[in-house]
Amino acid sequence: MYAKWSMLAVIFSGLLYLSSAQTTDCSNNCMLRARCTPYYKDLVWAVVDRVCRVFQNGCIFGNENCMRANQCLPPMVATTKEKCMESCPRMCSRGAPPVCGWFPFTDSNGVNGGKSLTFRSRCLLDLYACQNAEAYVNEPQIGACPAEQ
Repeated sequence: MYAKWSMLAVIFSGLLYLSSAQTTDCSNNCMLRARCTPYYKDLVWAVVDRVCRVFQNGCIFGNENCMRANQCLPPMVATTKEKCMESCPRMCSRGAPPVCGWFPFTDSNGVNGGKSLTFRSRCLLDLYACQNAEAYVNEPQIGACPAEQ
C-alpha cells in the first residue's frame, strides 16, 4: 500500500515539475524602453490581433513591442499602409465602454499639441485612426475625455 502511494506521489511531483517547466515568465523580459517623442511623425503600420494599428513613429512601435514581450505576446510586425488598411475594423459591436484617445500633432508654426477625442468604443477609435492615418498615443483611457483639454 505504501509503495502505491509513493508511486502516485512521484507521478504527481513529475506532473507538477513538467507543468511548471512549461510556464514561461515574461515579466520584465524586455528592458529596452526608450523615451519617445509623440510629436515626431513617421507612421508605422501593423496588424495586431487582426486589427490595423497605426503608430506615430518607430520608437513608440518599438516600446509597444517591448511591452508585448513582457506580457508573453507575439511581436508585432510592421507592414505597408495599404496592407494594414485591409484590416481596418469593418463593424464594431455595441455595448463596449467609451474610450478617450489622445492624438499628438505639430501645427504649421511648429507648435506641439494634441487633441483628445471620445469614441463610443475602442473599435471605433481604431477605425478612426486607421481610416484617417492618425496615430493615438498610449493606451486609450476608459470613459469620455475630460471636457477641458
